Amino acid sequence: MKYFVLKVMAEEAGFIEKYPRGSPTDWKFDRGISLAKEFPSGGEVSFSKNYPDDRNLYDFQPNLMSDLLVSGRARKLIDSLEVTNAEWLPVVVKDHKGNVVGPDYAFLNLQGAEPAIDMDRSVYEINHLAKDQIGLIEKLVLKPDAISPRAKIFRCTTETRLTLIREDVLAAFEEAGLTGFRVYDAEGWDGVEI
Repeated sequence: MKYFVLKVMAEEAGFIEKYPRGSPTDWKFDRGISLAKEFPSGGEVSFSKNYPDDRNLYDFQPNLMSDLLVSGRARKLIDSLEVTNAEWLPVVVKDHKGNVVGPDYAFLNLQGAEPAIDMDRSVYEINHLAKDQIGLIEKLVLKPDAISPRAKIFRCTTETRLTLIREDVLAAFEEAGLTGFRVYDAEGWDGVEI
């Protein structure tokens, strides 16, 4: 099985700068823990006024928090793939003027993590604040045998901000024509996003 690093990237996208008012503390979104009870019902996010000309909506919407903010269409596809670690935190996306442009979006809060990274063979720097987390990857080496066969989209135990997807998930995304993301071959990835 082949794995890919999933990154959210899109041209002239309406850029989201913050979580809805009343959301849990930012760092909790990176931990792979359930936030459904803390997340505000009827949450709203808005395009950044700092980028007034960027108004495009994508299936994976770029955001300052580097989270997976996905459209209803992407959510239906992910649900159809029987991703068992998905927690959905629904939001409405508004444009710069407060008009609803994305009524059915949600943050995909992936639960748990997989021990996917070979810490002995990868080249990295440890995060200076969270000593159990990688801060900078220079060469990613995976331990495929340590990844659960049920893991389709997942966080990595030692880099919970890193999302990996299986090749069959990528194929489904591409076949459906989902937009707003880019992938990199995980094995040997140098941490560069271009």
